[in-house]
Amino acid sequence: MVKVTEKKFDTAMLVGARPNFVKVAPLLNKFEENNLNVLFIHTGQHWDKNMSEDIFRDLGLREPDVNLNIQNKSMNEQLGSMVFELDKYLDYKNVKSLFVFGDVTSTLAGAITAKNNSIKCFHVEAGLRSGNLDMPEERNRMMVDTISDKLYTPSNDAVENLIAENIPIKKIKNVGNIMIDTLIRNYDEIVSVENFKPSEFSIERDYFVLTLHRPTNLRDQNLEIIFSGISEFTNNYDVLIPAHPRLKDYVIKNKIDTSKFKVIEPQPYIKFLGLVNNSELCLTDSGGLQEETTFLNKKCLTLREETERPITVEKGTNKVIGVNKNIIDEVNSALNTKLASREEIELWDGKTSDRIFEDFNER
Repeated sequence: MVKVTEKKFDTAMLVGARPNFVKVAPLLNKFEENNLNVLFIHTGQHWDKNMSEDIFRDLGLREPDVNLNIQNKSMNEQLGSMVFELDKYLDYKNVKSLFVFGDVTSTLAGAITAKNNSIKCFHVEAGLRSGNLDMPEERNRMMVDTISDKLYTPSNDAVENLIAENIPIKKIKNVGNIMIDTLIRNYDEIVSVENFKPSEFSIERDYFVLTLHRPTNLRDQNLEIIFSGISEFTNNYDVLIPAHPRLKDYVIKNKIDTSKFKVIEPQPYIKFLGLVNNSELCLTDSGGLQEETTFLNKKCLTLREETERPITVEKGTNKVIGVNKNIIDEVNSALNTKLASREEIELWDGKTSDRIFEDFNER
């Protein structure tokens, strides 16, 4: 556990997983550029070097003031340990306001701890709903939104979701998509030809990027359908899989054949999006990647039955296809369909962190 100084902090920002890091970067920088001291806490939920340390470096994030090093436990063990440790730190540092991001276990732990200690909780990326309560992320979102004091939404549909759940309108502010702030700040490097080195990954042909991490897809039946379907294209395309630790562990444990694919380590933020930007097609069960492919105007097939980001389907480049025997037809259709330019999406302008900062200062 990292020691912190005796210094007191009015505001804290909590992260734990890769998507959190992408979301916190522009907001933490905004606060500190304006000389506001922020207690920056990492729960340690994503412990893999490629999932944490390398991303921090890419995003220009400073070292956290506190790293709770809570890792490699079950979801319930993580949640309990995080609440216990956070309770001590937030009280000791006299924190009055806590920012949480997205929908991971760390997000819920922060919101619970804040509520139990009468600390104001600000949820960035509030109001997203897939309607699937079997997803832990969906349960986390709903609980966090219910107990938070301020809800910063990325889109109008998220506002509508919260209103439908009888959340008071005064708690809600539509500020836009903070992940796009980070993407815009790093856009030139992401699309730079000099930064893209296909030989580094033994890429010899046009290629797909495939990412999987949802527990529902890390089951024999679903993974067999996905791998079997995608392998039909390996005569003509390379298939690059930056393997989430959860996928890697499952493949090793169950002795699953991945010889037709190029399985690589999780990549730093800029390098990963560079790979996505130069791909023919992205297949994923991620949420954030649906937004990033939309902004980059790259074809995306989402391997889930639903999405909490409908704007990527309605105005973007994403199609939700589920996991079934039609995956081959869906990939062929995507490859043979000319991609229209995405529509302009409201508040995807790189200024979400500015709007949050201004609203926070108007309290």
